[in-house]
Amino acid sequence: MTAQVTREGTWRDRTERWPAAMVEHPGWWLDGTGCWRRLLLSPGAVWLAVATPRPDGGHEVALDLIEGEPGNEPDVDVVDPAELTTHGSRLGEELLAAGPVARIRTGELWEALVGAIFRCTMPLERARTVYRNAAKALGMGHDTPVGRDWVFPGPSMVLELEADVFDVCGLGEIRDRLRTAAWVARVLESRRLTVPWYQLATVLAPVPGIGALIAGAAVADLSGDFRLLPPTDFLVRRRVRALDPSAWPEGVVDFGARWQAMTGTERSTWTVLVLARQTAARTSCGDGGTADWTALC
Repeated sequence: MTAQVTREGTWRDRTERWPAAMVEHPGWWLDGTGCWRRLLLSPGAVWLAVATPRPDGGHEVALDLIEGEPGNEPDVDVVDPAELTTHGSRLGEELLAAGPVARIRTGELWEALVGAIFRCTMPLERARTVYRNAAKALGMGHDTPVGRDWVFPGPSMVLELEADVFDVCGLGEIRDRLRTAAWVARVLESRRLTVPWYQLATVLAPVPGIGALIAGAAVADLSGDFRLLPPTDFLVRRRVRALDPSAWPEGVVDFGARWQAMTGTERSTWTVLVLARQTAARTSCGDGGTADWTALC
């Protein structure tokens, strides 16, 4: 269901449609030209990702090396709904009509944990603003072909920050989670590639302040395997019900059981396509409230 894209090639589906970029990580921001941009870290390098909208729909996704050595560029996955084995449901038809999705994986555990923490604690548009403001205030800046940009502060800096700095930068409500994630990232970053993805999620889940939701979201971001999200994931539930409101049970457990039964071994593909429809609307849900985010993780 998932194809890999290289820097030299651009993927299009059998009808020549360009994939829509999935921009669910808060590090993505929309510039003044209508392009989505993000700096990504990979071992020994910094990359600029730009998703440029095409006149006929979708995005052209480009990666440029900003600093460091080539050879460890971020992985780009393309997910095509035409390859799903079942399209009979209203949801399947919605996803098929929306077309393929391109998603760039996060390359470092720290960045994936930060994205997952934001995902579980605030709506996406607010998360983008807080993330970018903190990156500008505390992170490292890089000159790119399209202007100056910043990465989120690293784990060492986060562990050294005074409590009031978190508050000034809008990070007060996630301060303790970020500190825990920074400690975990420093301990595990060099070892994470030696264990299977599911095992990494299992190691992270019991850590206080991280938990199963953040762990699953972070490792899904790193691996591209969204089966690591629980079938009851709150954002998946919201998006599925928005796309197909009449067919899904209200109960969390009942929803999860039906979602797993319908998607089976293709749950990662279905999940990516559903969440991409969510981020295409540039919001984590239909409202801007925070009340139902704060108790999720």
